[in-house]
Amino acid sequence: MLKLCKSSVMSLVLLFAGAAAPALGQAGRSTDPSTQPAPREEAIAKRIGDPYPLSTCPVSTGKLGSMGEPVVKLYEGREVRFCCGSCPPKFEKDLTKNLDKLDSAIVKDQAPLYPIQSSVVSGKKLPEKPIDWVYNNRLVRLTDETEKAEFLKDPKKYMASLDRSVVEKQGTDYPLTTCPVSKDKLGDMSETRDLVIAGRLIRLCCAGCVKDVLKEPAKYIAVIDAARKPNADGKDAPRETPSEGGM
Repeated sequence: MLKLCKSSVMSLVLLFAGAAAPALGQAGRSTDPSTQPAPREEAIAKRIGDPYPLSTCPVSTGKLGSMGEPVVKLYEGREVRFCCGSCPPKFEKDLTKNLDKLDSAIVKDQAPLYPIQSSVVSGKKLPEKPIDWVYNNRLVRLTDETEKAEFLKDPKKYMASLDRSVVEKQGTDYPLTTCPVSKDKLGDMSETRDLVIAGRLIRLCCAGCVKDVLKEPAKYIAVIDAARKPNADGKDAPRETPSEGGM
């Protein structure tokens, strides 16, 4: 018998509820603002590439969520999250400069995890100092600036290739045995779902858990980082997610 995690069950409940909604009104789609998709949800749905991977606001540097639900904005499809509504205008006063600062933080975070020593575009060996380029919140390393144009011809192709490299490298010693969302044991219900965010492999029990990770990416990135962090004796942390609390 097919087993479903709590996240998947809730998705089915919402699906059936949505399907029944048209029968409740004779006049077509509701115009009640409370029933319309929230701007935050719309932004997440329209995002291109990775979700915002950091746990802090790029303006205030405060922890996201400390002032309520983060504000999500898109810049040419790139998602950026802020601690409150007063931060986006400050960020946009010098958008180029602030995006460059954000890129630097992302490069510092993701460079140690980069999975390959060659260009994902040309296959050439990366030089000692490669071109570190952030494409919609993901670090991409290239041999020279000219490769950016080739990458942009088919970014989905090259990002898929980079994701496969992450899964191959991190999947062999993946530190968790349970899904960080549902806490179900991986492989118990169905084939696991591999999701790559911020250069990290996050292995889920099913596709229904993906939406939870995309809603709060920094939360689950922290879970994976904590699981991979060596103990004081230099050994990897226990390959298990906490059974209670912490999430």
